[in-house]
Amino acid sequence: MLDKIINLGLRDILSGLPSERVSIKDAVEGKLAISLNNGLVHTMEKKQVEEFSRNVPLYLWSLVKIPIILAKLPDPGEYSVSGSEWDVKALSYVLGREISTLYTPDVEELLKKYRTLIFITLGSNIFSLEDSSNEGM
Repeated sequence: MLDKIINLGLRDILSGLPSERVSIKDAVEGKLAISLNNGLVHTMEKKQVEEFSRNVPLYLWSLVKIPIILAKLPDPGEYSVSGSEWDVKALSYVLGREISTLYTPDVEELLKKYRTLIFITLGSNIFSLEDSSNEGM
């Protein structure tokens, strides 16, 4: 029974994620509506796309896909970019520093400025039942 409840919850979480993403270039040119896994359409705000694109060098516009998908990691307050190295590079420009892992203040800043361009999901390793602090015992 518990497995069924967890599976239904996960299905709900995953169904709200984008089934497609577009390049910054395409979004700037007007492709603002994307499909979600549940069949609904999500529209990115033009103003947010323009602001985001101003912070990302032009040479990355065709390589970076939006919306950006962040995955919550098992460690408290840690997130990773679920995308290409170019997506990570773009967020480094947007945040003004090199990133590998994002932290809660970074995510809050991104959501405050670009709420229609960011999706958050659970990382695949978030369900690890083994507590790393108990390893070797």
